[in-house]
Amino acid sequence: MKTGVVKISSISTEVRLNLLRTLHLLIILVLIASVTIIAGCQGESNKDTFPEVGQSLSKSIKQIDKQPGILLTGFAADLKVKRYKVGIEYDPGQISNDQLKQIITDYLSHAASNLSPPNNWEEMLKPYQLRIEKLGDAQKAPVIAEKDIGSTEIKWFFE
Repeated sequence: MKTGVVKISSISTEVRLNLLRTLHLLIILVLIASVTIIAGCQGESNKDTFPEVGQSLSKSIKQIDKQPGILLTGFAADLKVKRYKVGIEYDPGQISNDQLKQIITDYLSHAASNLSPPNNWEEMLKPYQLRIEKLGDAQKAPVIAEKDIGSTEIKWFFE
């Protein structure tokens, strides 16, 4: 009769051990899921980088000024519509359209490399609008190029 009681006790102990193991496993799975979610969320930030990106673009505009054929540059930012504007007056006799594209692309790459962490300009500007405008006598075609929010492609508007 003692063996019957021992078996019932051992079955009860086995059930308790299985429940305890299941509980431990569940706790471990919840901890792993929590750590995974927290680690994944830390990579993404709701921080608005508009001021930092604008500052980098503004400082890097000096790179355009150094190019032969560039007469004048300017930079403006509009937080309300998340738009950066770069104004360039250049001598079309000294700079071809392809050269101007390269100068602008180099400028954007330089600005992106100055951010922390360094970035490529397409990703840096993806959440924002960009407009490159012709300064000086820009009555015919004031917009040289544009990039819309969410896009990584610049649309060029040359004559």
